[in-house]
Amino acid sequence: MSGTSQSPPSTTTASSSSSSDPSASSSGEPETIDLQGEVCPYTFVRARLALEELPIGARLRVVVDHEPARRNVPRSARAWGQEVASVSEAGPPWVIEIVKKVP
Repeated sequence: MSGTSQSPPSTTTASSSSSSDPSASSSGEPETIDLQGEVCPYTFVRARLALEELPIGARLRVVVDHEPARRNVPRSARAWGQEVASVSEAGPPWVIEIVKKVP
């Protein structure tokens, strides 16, 4: 029975925190995680889990529509030692871009 099973194709859903190609995030387009519909503290927990999968220097774009998450995700990321490159002012949704600085 060799060669008869195939793994399903990888897909990213709106609330997925998995990264499809971490190496691409360190030098190209940021990895994006869409957390619209999620509320604190899950927004930061899911963003942190996604960031943990990326290499140092990678960028993670976090999309949120919960207003407290617009403040709390960047604050928590800074406290964890990461760089917050940008936070959009207009929203919802808000886009937060984080650069991974520490493992």
